[in-house]
Amino acid sequence: MLHFKRKSNLIVVLALSLVLSLALVGCGGNGEGEGEGVTFKVGSQGYAEVEILGEIAKAVIEEKTEHNVEHVRSLGSALAGHEGTVRGDLDMYTSFTGTLFLGMFEQTLTDENRDPDKVYQYVFDRYLEEYNIYAVPPYGYNNTYTIAVPEAWAEENNVTKQSELAPFAEDMVLAVDQTWKDYPGQGYKEFTELYGYEFKDTPQMDFGLMYLSIDSGDVDAICAYSTDGQLVAQNLRVLEDDFGFNPPYNGILAVNNDVMEEYPEVKEALSVLEGLIDTQQMQTLNMAVSVDEREPDEVAKEFLQEQGIIE
Repeated sequence: MLHFKRKSNLIVVLALSLVLSLALVGCGGNGEGEGEGVTFKVGSQGYAEVEILGEIAKAVIEEKTEHNVEHVRSLGSALAGHEGTVRGDLDMYTSFTGTLFLGMFEQTLTDENRDPDKVYQYVFDRYLEEYNIYAVPPYGYNNTYTIAVPEAWAEENNVTKQSELAPFAEDMVLAVDQTWKDYPGQGYKEFTELYGYEFKDTPQMDFGLMYLSIDSGDVDAICAYSTDGQLVAQNLRVLEDDFGFNPPYNGILAVNNDVMEEYPEVKEALSVLEGLIDTQQMQTLNMAVSVDEREPDEVAKEFLQEQGIIE
């Protein structure tokens, strides 16, 4: 989620940047193409969700304009996408409002800046002014940390919100990833202070093991990402963050503004992305790729056809 890759601390790895630069040299868009159309490059960081979003941008532009799009995958981090777009090696890349707000622009959380519209507007203004990058209005979904429990347990105990875990938490084991457990100012410590309860235990594990553990009953709840496809595949209920602990991490497409100004038809085509995907839809799309092992381009095109955006 810069996700760096997904909400880890901002780390600039010079060797990776050098390799990426060499890989992208000579492949930038901005005018290279046949006839009147040109070829643009959209970058994504190397996991299902952002690859689907990259393919959605590609399909929309190719359907609604005369231009072509090349999808550059596995950039490794949102920072690499940002740097490539600033340099002009890429024309656009996938990102998240919270990643930019908290990471790149080093803002802190307040009650006011938990508002997704205000966070987006802040990111839009600063990104355009400081980097000449246009942040397309968010797709609509929010990919942030969430607490999830088995649907059967939630139904039995009538639990739909995170605050409603209070009577049960002291007897529950919550699996968490290492990033969230000690995340400065926005981790487990702050979560317990806001919600007023603690879990019996909070073992740290990677996400693959986390989903295996809740499926086998070794843990009672997990701290997951709200758009994970496994949530749908394993019939887990995402509990509402009713105290508003998590900041908005709305998915966006970040585009070099020179492209938007020189090719207004591209800007017009990309306007359909605003509010296009809600969180549950993103879960389903992610499941199709990460669980059902379908190709991102196939999943993206099928979704756009269902929405009546492409033929």
